[in-house]
Amino acid sequence: MTRAIVVGAGVGGLTAAMKLAHAGLDVTVFEKQAGPGGRCGRVTLGDFRFDLGPTILLMPHVLEATFASVGRRLSDLLTLTRCDPHYRVHYRDGSRFTLWSDEARMHAELERLEPGAAQRYQRFLAQGRRQYETAFPRFISRHFDSVWPFVAPRNVPAILQVGALKKLWPHVGNFFRDARLRQALSFQTMYLGLSPWDAPSVFSLLPFTEAEHGLWFPEGGLHAVPLALEQVCGEEGVTLRYGAPVERVLVEAGRAVGVRLADGTEARAEVVLCNADYAHAVRHLLPPDIAPRRTAQVDRQRFTSSGYLLYLGLSRQLPELLHHNVFFGRDFEGSFVDVFTRRRVPEDVSFYVNAPSRTGAGFAPPGKDALYVLVPVPEQNQGVDWREEGPRVRAQVLSRLAQEGYGDVEALIEAERVVTPDDWAADLNLERGANFGLAQSFWQLGPFRPTVKDPDVTDLFWCGASIQPGTGVPTVMLSAGFAVDAILAAHGAARPEAA
Repeated sequence: MTRAIVVGAGVGGLTAAMKLAHAGLDVTVFEKQAGPGGRCGRVTLGDFRFDLGPTILLMPHVLEATFASVGRRLSDLLTLTRCDPHYRVHYRDGSRFTLWSDEARMHAELERLEPGAAQRYQRFLAQGRRQYETAFPRFISRHFDSVWPFVAPRNVPAILQVGALKKLWPHVGNFFRDARLRQALSFQTMYLGLSPWDAPSVFSLLPFTEAEHGLWFPEGGLHAVPLALEQVCGEEGVTLRYGAPVERVLVEAGRAVGVRLADGTEARAEVVLCNADYAHAVRHLLPPDIAPRRTAQVDRQRFTSSGYLLYLGLSRQLPELLHHNVFFGRDFEGSFVDVFTRRRVPEDVSFYVNAPSRTGAGFAPPGKDALYVLVPVPEQNQGVDWREEGPRVRAQVLSRLAQEGYGDVEALIEAERVVTPDDWAADLNLERGANFGLAQSFWQLGPFRPTVKDPDVTDLFWCGASIQPGTGVPTVMLSAGFAVDAILAAHGAARPEAA
């Protein structure tokens, strides 16, 4: 039986382990943390529970297909609830805009801000549908070993059609005049840690996907996804080793032969699949004769933003908050320039507040609230000292909530945890503390993104947010599927049904 080692028990690593074991491989997963999930982990503060990272689930059909590929039904493992409304956006002028999946309510909201916008919204969604129906089968759910299949003559019209060479912000501006609507229908690129001024216009498929396929919440939060994967891994015979950080990928004669753990022990296998953060792994896990060159390649690439997180357990609920809430600062464009170009914290930050108790139970004791606050900030750099910036950002968030009518939140805090880019780097080994890995601008999409098969080391494979097709829970699952297909092709095992 072919032995496979998976480094990292994030969503990608667990998905790959599950699929490989189902195909008949002997699989062991080594994970630094005490439990599964990686960025999709959980924070527990007394009786309060929070998702560590992602809080929004799109494209549940990818999860359904992933579990179906190993003979499981998604509905037996996860209970998904569709969120409606999607979220409420708060602007600095005091106005608000609520995005609904309910068509009549959404049209009323659009017309309230800009007469005639409802009809243009339908055209905007129709364009998003065309982008999605072209991009998903031809680019997102396909792995490219080289640039040539990507730019093949039959693909060039599709690349142009999906708007891969155009930017999202002006694309949205073609449909809406009101700046508030442009902001509300372009900020979704922050799901990817990307500015709408840098993002290809193909990412207008995100608001289309929300409107058409829904914005979903698993019972128990997003951490329920890795828990479901862990359950199936156990059923398939995967060995899960938590609290076992990997120190080095062992390479002999150009071939991966196993890993060395931080305690000095070695584990041998015919295949190594790395789900650790790609930029961190090429710097620290590859042998010294390979690491410098690969690190230099990564250092030339662009990274996503990071996040300053507040996890707040409150003594009472704030019923006025929806499940998903967005607060924009005074200078929408300037804040993105600050984060992505000037690499500094904006003077007036934008942020997102998640109140999961609006949809699910078990996040806070009865009558209390568990709030998750995410502030997009630049990745680690010498210009930002979080010992100084952290308290300023925290105070600004709490002040803004009070200004918006949500009361003195600070007086309600019973439990609190803060996570900065420094913590993302130290705790999860995320290079530069960049939550989403490598950026997804055009020259870092498709074949311009790292492939699942290592270019230097035979039998070393990759999956995760920085690997094709990109960041996000569903796309990381696709990445794991690409890696499994490559492994099974290389080792002659029966190929499972593709996710």
